[in-house]
Amino acid sequence: MARQEKVEEVVMLPLSEVGSIKWTKERGEKMRLLRGDMPLLTLSKKLAEKDVEISRQYLHRMETNSDVKGASPEIVTGLCKVFNCTLAELLCLKETKIVQLGVDNCNF
Repeated sequence: MARQEKVEEVVMLPLSEVGSIKWTKERGEKMRLLRGDMPLLTLSKKLAEKDVEISRQYLHRMETNSDVKGASPEIVTGLCKVFNCTLAELLCLKETKIVQLGVDNCNF
């Protein structure tokens, strides 16, 4: 009998309604992988071109998960634009079932 993996269900909200996105060690590692050999200073400058002001020091803290508990939606979406990746990829949500608010049968 095949073992079914548990898939977490997530409700979608507009990013304008979200104050902070939980930041984890896994997400920091994914950010580092996506950055490749791009220097953090270059990443900071590319984010500034997308109207996201963040220092290379803070980006380093995000990658190493030293006391970063959350990231703003602006930072996360800016990273996705610079890395040309999806939000699901950056946030390591490959195994997640996403339910759009107002579409799920439970939301009448």
